[in-house]
Amino acid sequence: MTFLDAAYQILKQADGPLHYREITEQALAQGLIQPAGLTPEATMGSRLYTNTKQESSLFVRVGRGIFGLAEQQPQGIDAEVQKINRATRGRLKKQLHAMPPDRFEALIGELLIQMGFDENTVTVTRRSNDGGIDVMGVYRAAGLTEVNAAVQVKRWQHNVGAPVVTQLRGSLEVNQHGIIITTSDFTAGARREAAAANKTHIGLINGKELIELLIRHRVGVVEKMLQVMSLDEEWWGELLDGAAPALPIAEPAGEQPVVGKSIAGHKPVALQLFGKSYAVSTWKEVLLTVASVLADKHGNDFASTAVTLKGRKRQYIAPSLDGMINPERIPGTELWIEANQSAKSTVRLVERLLVAFSYDAADPNVFEVERLSHQGFLACHVNRPFRSKYAPKSSASSTSSPVSKEVQLLQEVELL
Repeated sequence: MTFLDAAYQILKQADGPLHYREITEQALAQGLIQPAGLTPEATMGSRLYTNTKQESSLFVRVGRGIFGLAEQQPQGIDAEVQKINRATRGRLKKQLHAMPPDRFEALIGELLIQMGFDENTVTVTRRSNDGGIDVMGVYRAAGLTEVNAAVQVKRWQHNVGAPVVTQLRGSLEVNQHGIIITTSDFTAGARREAAAANKTHIGLINGKELIELLIRHRVGVVEKMLQVMSLDEEWWGELLDGAAPALPIAEPAGEQPVVGKSIAGHKPVALQLFGKSYAVSTWKEVLLTVASVLADKHGNDFASTAVTLKGRKRQYIAPSLDGMINPERIPGTELWIEANQSAKSTVRLVERLLVAFSYDAADPNVFEVERLSHQGFLACHVNRPFRSKYAPKSSASSTSSPVSKEVQLLQEVELL
């Protein structure tokens, strides 16, 4: 297996970018490569860097010595956001190196305060050849314990070595916890010395970690919240779903009743529910009326049953309005219902509610809507133009829908 093939496999497993040294270590550990030379890390880095110059490369550089797979990189607005954030981190790093030493120490003091250190205890000590302790503060954890921190800061370009760790440890007083913060990094010797057994532990924060702390605690960094609009895929999916064929209705000769394959554009004017009539003017009112009547009929059982109705991405009825686009409180209850529904979605949700409480949703004596057409005609007691998928299947001998006598005598009345 080539170095690039091994890198691809390792990055695929990692599902994210890695430094070429880490890629090499994992490739060697898995036996993916058998290098002939003594510097496989340098070879891996060189191969990856050269390959990313090619237009059709499978790899991308996402940082100094860090590579990822092109196929795993974000696209669209996510990619732009990450690009801006990377640029901000780069500018922040340059700002840290450019600022005067005394202001850098003051910045670290502000960071400690934002991290939760007692503001009254955080002090920047008098500078003396940039040696010894630069910032002190006390961190109290929920009143249970406290950490008396002594911080030395190093605004260096080169890495901090073990002697600095030893120097800080020797400057600590009893019960003080030492921390070194640098804009660069630490040598391997410094890390070993900081964690040495039987010695006071010294905390180490390098430049990358410092930048992340500044960002996390919003020190010198602001977060902008942008409103991004997107389509409600569930709402549109329900609205644009193909309607089932209309149920056949006996029609007097010469008459053209307002019955079609879709209820879209037909404004409701009245709701027939359990033998009672309710005046409505919108599909939202239809939904709220049905929910309110069911809540009144079934009492406490309504809530436990209604909250089980869910869509693909959201809950239709819930005690909280979280996640709802247009929530409306169901009259007489503490429940909210998602009112952002198309006409077709409203009918489906009503049918699901009725079936949940063991009603026949296809029975016009249980649920029926009087609707107003586009052309200004009133259609009285017209069956819904598609069969409920929640209703029981009819017998094979039934070839026509149960149409009331009023429907069969349907007449169009022009509204003036």
